[in-house]
Amino acid sequence: MKSAVLAVIVLLVAAGLGSASSPVVRVLTLNGTVEPAVAEYLDQGISKAEEDGVAAVVVLMDTPGGGMEPMQRIVKSFLNARIPVIVYVAPEGAWAGSAGVFIAMAANVAAMAPGTNIGSAHPVSAFPTEGGESGESKVRESKAVNHAAKYIVSIANRRGRNAEWAEKAVRESANLTCTEAVKMKVVDFIAKDLDEVLAKADGRRVETAEGEVIIRTKGAKVENVPMPWNKLLLHYLGNPLVAYFLMLAAIYGIIFEINNPGATVPGVIGGISVILLLYSFSVIPTNLAGLLLVVLAIGLFIADIKLPTHGVLTVGGAIAFFLGSLMVFGSKGSGVSAATIAAGTAATVLFFVLLVGMGAAALRKPVVTGKQGLIGRVVTAETDIAPSGKIFTEGSWWTAETEGEHISKGERVKIVGVDGLKVKVVREESSPAGEH
Repeated sequence: MKSAVLAVIVLLVAAGLGSASSPVVRVLTLNGTVEPAVAEYLDQGISKAEEDGVAAVVVLMDTPGGGMEPMQRIVKSFLNARIPVIVYVAPEGAWAGSAGVFIAMAANVAAMAPGTNIGSAHPVSAFPTEGGESGESKVRESKAVNHAAKYIVSIANRRGRNAEWAEKAVRESANLTCTEAVKMKVVDFIAKDLDEVLAKADGRRVETAEGEVIIRTKGAKVENVPMPWNKLLLHYLGNPLVAYFLMLAAIYGIIFEINNPGATVPGVIGGISVILLLYSFSVIPTNLAGLLLVVLAIGLFIADIKLPTHGVLTVGGAIAFFLGSLMVFGSKGSGVSAATIAAGTAATVLFFVLLVGMGAAALRKPVVTGKQGLIGRVVTAETDIAPSGKIFTEGSWWTAETEGEHISKGERVKIVGVDGLKVKVVREESSPAGEH
């Protein structure tokens, strides 16, 4: 009996030890533009994983790229992590573009799902660099490219990856499929899902900030750590597609409020959109020439409303708006297609031609309120007018006078003149009942 009890205790202790020793892997997600909110999320996620003693951190990545500064913060987090960091470019069809190339290179282990690709790490300038560019802008771009090229080479050498191809990705925007990336030693392997990633990464020797470690991830418990809602909101504001719609909302709201003072809601929406758009422009690459074209387009739209150009300026504004939007938001991988920009341009042209145009036409109409607006109005005589009496209109009582004719109470009269608080009226024989 004692032997049986002892055996049960041994089994329970063994099971407990086995459970306690099961490795844990934290999964973080980078989906979309690389911007400050993402960098902070990944940095804090890795730090927390180190504190909790997890076996490794896996970053699921699908990105067209993003800013240089947030990318560098992520790379620093990877290179200085005390635990292994694994980057997995997934799902199928995902891309590690631009800043994503640097991030993949900095990981201890880099894996890709079938049907994914990596590349195009050439820096994007906010200033025009083609067709008549200044010497200063050429120097600025050259510095950015040289810095990025040497930076990615140093990362590749640190992780034992293909430094020659890495430099081509920066200088020539080179791209590779997942199969080519493994063959050229840019990434380590292809995996169809996360379980396969953990199985293939298991047993590899990698260098961390605390020295060489052996990755133990096979059969690990997976803990997903989503981005907090506040960082997720800022992350969405760093999306070029969101920024494009914010720009449209800002234009429509503010211009509508200017042409319709007191509408309030459009003005509030436009003002909030402007502030959010300023944040978006602070975290995504922005082409200055493109922004100037958009501003020019708005000026042309407004001018065409005020001046008799028969639509010539509107056509020019539409062209400027489309090209400017394409330069600011239509770079490769930004998520804003030419079709979306064309639709936004068409909507903006219609807004100015119809909505604002009608507002301007209303301003040119004759006055229909106040004393002058009373002339021509048909009302009911509230008393006998012989030749003086009372009428009620515009929320007020008026003294009505005729040229001598007698008008009985309840008859319809037409206002033909205004003199102070008195109005001149005549009988309206054919008017229907009810005030106009």
